Amino acid sequence: MRFSKLLIILFFSFSKSSSYCQNDSFVGYAVSKVNQDSIISCTTFGYANEENKIAYAKNTIQPIGSVSKTFIGLALIIAQEKGIIDLDTNINDYLDFEISNPNIKEANTITLRHLATHTSGIIDDETIYESSYTFDVVPKNNLHDFFYKNLALASKSKKKLFSKYKAGENYSYSNVGAALAAYVLEKASGKPFNKFTQEYIFTPLQMKNTGWFFDEIDASKLALLYDENKTPLAKYSCDTYPDGSLKTTITDLSLYLIELIKGYNGNSNLISKNGWSTFFSKQFSENHWQPQNSNPKEPNSGIFIFYFPSGEIGHTGSDLGASSVLKFNPKTNTGQIFMANEDLTKNNVATFKTIWKKE
Repeated sequence: MRFSKLLIILFFSFSKSSSYCQNDSFVGYAVSKVNQDSIISCTTFGYANEENKIAYAKNTIQPIGSVSKTFIGLALIIAQEKGIIDLDTNINDYLDFEISNPNIKEANTITLRHLATHTSGIIDDETIYESSYTFDVVPKNNLHDFFYKNLALASKSKKKLFSKYKAGENYSYSNVGAALAAYVLEKASGKPFNKFTQEYIFTPLQMKNTGWFFDEIDASKLALLYDENKTPLAKYSCDTYPDGSLKTTITDLSLYLIELIKGYNGNSNLISKNGWSTFFSKQFSENHWQPQNSNPKEPNSGIFIFYFPSGEIGHTGSDLGASSVLKFNPKTNTGQIFMANEDLTKNNVATFKTIWKKE
């Protein structure tokens, strides 16, 4: 989950609710199954734009919410292999302003590994996070301005943005912390995060319909997003875009999942075997640490990628008008993706489960 339900009241629609489907179905969706060699199957259904009867297709582009965070994780590993960053170095060594937890008096080093496992002590403040959204095609603030205005100054005055725990002691899922990791990489590399991922991930994997901003994608392929009432939503952007604003297609995301499975098995040339090992290494273990309050639905973590109780590895994502799931089974070396241009709610979760199991 990337957004607060309270944020829904801030969004407006520009037409009456769609009427073609019931509340328990989706306006449009895509689901694919892959192995480490190819896309096994790919199915699309419904509409990318119901009003204009534009079908949801294999090249339909939509945001994928927090599945975007896995790209932060992979980018961090790439940067570490290039000697740009180190996961265990104090993030303040890379930043042009200091971030520290004002609730902790003793020494407390926050590292990229803490950010990548949601154990940094940074927590999402609802008011500040909601204010990062804008009805525009570009964010209001760049990453520097967002973090300088909120986290750097917060060290002195806004204790609510930090927990009472030292880094590494407690698990608390943080969108802001994830975006901060992307900004640290941006500062360390001297390259905007969107450009870094384009050069080192999207282009090598032939993800030709993928981008972070609206001006990086083909607008004619962009899906309209719908809320839980099947009401179309206006376009929106978010200052902390790396935490959930990646826009892509079922085809491109399938290419990415294929590479993840290859990487897990040591068959990818995108990064080294050691790099993939670091990316997938279970962080909450005897080899590292076991934080308090870890999520039982996602009991262990790699670098911005989760281990689920089923044994599958991946991430889920949601934002206003968008839902996604990306997982693979390391025993069978098969993976599956679901994308929908609609909120996933209690009304349609049963439909999602049926779609997921059917594949």
